[in-house]
Amino acid sequence: MNFERLSEVFRKYSPGEERQFMEQARTELNAFSPLYEAYCQRIYAYCLRRTGQPEEAEDLTSLVFTRALTGLNGYRGGSVAAWLFQIAHNAVANHLRDRPARLSFEALAGSLATGKLAEPGERPLEIFLRKEQQARLRDLLERLSEEQRELLALSVAGELTARETGQILGKSEGAVRMQLRRLLQQLRLMYEQSEGVE
Repeated sequence: MNFERLSEVFRKYSPGEERQFMEQARTELNAFSPLYEAYCQRIYAYCLRRTGQPEEAEDLTSLVFTRALTGLNGYRGGSVAAWLFQIAHNAVANHLRDRPARLSFEALAGSLATGKLAEPGERPLEIFLRKEQQARLRDLLERLSEEQRELLALSVAGELTARETGQILGKSEGAVRMQLRRLLQQLRLMYEQSEGVE
C-alpha cells in the first residue's frame, strides 16, 4: 500500500488554500482535484449515514461533485466544506423525499464492528453483549426525528464544525452546539432508561 498517496488523499488544506483551488477551478477544472480528494470520503460517509446504502451513497457522492463542478460560479467564498455539504444535504434531502428516511446505526457509530463476528480476544458473552448494545442504540436512533438524525449525521459523518453545520441547517453556531449537547444528553438518558427496562 502506498502510504504517501494515502496521506495525500486525507490531507486537509487551509481555508485559504481551499478558496484558491475554488478560484482556479473556475478557469481550470483540474484545480478542483485536491478538493475532491480532500472531501470525497467525508461526503461519501455523510451520504452513507443518511441513506444506509453504499450504492446510493456512491451515486449521491458522484452527484454532489458533479453539481459542485457545474456550479462553481455559485460558490460565494467562505467555507468550502460548508458549500460542499450544503450541496450534499440538498442532494440527500431530494433523494430521501421519495422514501422513508433511515439512518444506519452501523454507519453512524462507525467505531462499532459491523462486518466482523468478533473483535480480537472477544468472548462469546462479550459478543452477545456488544450485539445487544448495538440493537439498543439502533432502536434509539430510529426514535429520533429527521432533524435530529440530520444534525448527528452532519456532525459525526461530515465531521463539520458547529458553524459549518449551522450554515447548512440555517441555524446559528450557538444553536447547533446547544441542540447537539441536548441531543447527546437525550440519547444518554434514553440509553440508560432502556438498560433498566429489560
